[in-house]
Amino acid sequence: MKIILTNIFLVIISISYTQDIHFSQFYNSSLLINPATAGAFNGDLRANLNYRNQWNSIDSPFKTTAFTLESQMLKYKWPNNYLGVGLSFFDDKAGDLNFGSSQTALTVSSILSLSPEMTMTVGIQPVFVQYSVDYTNAMTSSQYNGSFFDPNLPSGETNLNSGFSFFDVGAGVSFNYAKGESNIAAHDMFIVNVGFAFHHLNRSELTFSTIDNWYPKLVAHGSSNIGLRYSKLSMMPSYLVMIQGPQKEITVGSLFRLFFKEGSRFTGNISESALLFGAHYRFGDAIVASTGMQLGELFVQLSYDINTSGLTRSTNYRGGFEITLRYTNPEIFSIGSASSLDPKFM
Repeated sequence: MKIILTNIFLVIISISYTQDIHFSQFYNSSLLINPATAGAFNGDLRANLNYRNQWNSIDSPFKTTAFTLESQMLKYKWPNNYLGVGLSFFDDKAGDLNFGSSQTALTVSSILSLSPEMTMTVGIQPVFVQYSVDYTNAMTSSQYNGSFFDPNLPSGETNLNSGFSFFDVGAGVSFNYAKGESNIAAHDMFIVNVGFAFHHLNRSELTFSTIDNWYPKLVAHGSSNIGLRYSKLSMMPSYLVMIQGPQKEITVGSLFRLFFKEGSRFTGNISESALLFGAHYRFGDAIVASTGMQLGELFVQLSYDINTSGLTRSTNYRGGFEITLRYTNPEIFSIGSASSLDPKFM
């Protein structure tokens, strides 16, 4: 049985403060990355579910779940812009003490036309955050009687804080350029999206055993769709850079999309289908292999982190399993309407 010393536990909490919830499939958890992505999709309604199980080779793996729901407002009322809205729920648990956080966020964005091919989106995201820990399974050095661990002995810890909550704020901007067509006949769609976000603008106070402030987080991200003309294949490179206090994360890579059924361009009666595969590299940490399938409005993607960091001795290269499930409702609300702003997104 493991003896978890109090000072080690406090170090774990301190480390956890510096790292936000994140997914390897960052391009499938856009509201967590940048508030400006709310409503920036092709369709009227989008629901997304993400689940991640990290370091399953240890006794108590990290488990992260996210659910987001997005829609658009006033798209066929205003001539040159419309609003995006998103509601998000995130939950993260780790270790024997179930130390973790949950977040509920409301995101509002404005999607603006800069030219027929270029759009700019700005967004803001107020978040309600809760941190919690369960001391039921805590073990301290005070419960070691000199020969063995005795759970009946008092832990020696008093006035422990089991949780706290606060409000947080993030904001971001993104730019989207799209040109060409996505169909089997031409398939030369070219899309580039880049964005920047700033999270924890108000530097909320964190108070378990000591008082600290959440490090601000800077995010830069980008993705592209490069259709290979007169073929059924497109390349989808993407990158993510996150800097938060002393922590830095850089991920680069690409998916490939094999397009095997063309969606009808005007009636919407036939939906598009495609196979995705590829890999990303998170510098100093893991290789992320991915595969996915789009079947009309439904999308599923699986990925697995192959650990390459200094933890390989303990993990034996096993990192984290991740799955994304998504449903996107087509633009049924646009029937009989017209809009001068109809951007194409990834």
